[in-house]
Amino acid sequence: MRLVGQDLSEPYSIFTYRYFLHRWPQLCILAVPTGKSEGENSEPQMRRPIGCVVCKIDSSDGSDYGTLEDDNSKVCVGYIGMLAVEKSHRRSGIGTALAQRAIHRMQQMGCESIRLETEVTNKGAISLYEDRLGFLREELLVKYYLNWGDAYRLRLWLD
Repeated sequence: MRLVGQDLSEPYSIFTYRYFLHRWPQLCILAVPTGKSEGENSEPQMRRPIGCVVCKIDSSDGSDYGTLEDDNSKVCVGYIGMLAVEKSHRRSGIGTALAQRAIHRMQQMGCESIRLETEVTNKGAISLYEDRLGFLREELLVKYYLNWGDAYRLRLWLD
């Protein structure tokens, strides 16, 4: 929670994290450093996540799509709810790798597209999603966030 709490404009509660983790654990991915850098304690309990992505799957009618055993006639739509990387580790490919892994998993689970929202002012996120990952702008959401910030709704269409 520390990772997303310090950078995201929406204050998610612990219940939101539990909802994502319990329903779609395979779509909640952490980036944790594995190597020992100079002066770093390599004890496993001392390694803290430096990045995370939290996703879910909905059906096209907006209802939850929790498992593959659900109604197969529904269209599966992935959703990236949160993506965060510690400031000191940004621009090193961690965010791209986390997003690509989540996208791959959602595609393997049958999603036809993936959507998300990002703040209009978050140029780094917009660059990642549009330029590197191929998302397209679908909609401008005026005063979408609690801080009255505008958002873009982005979508990635999968093959």
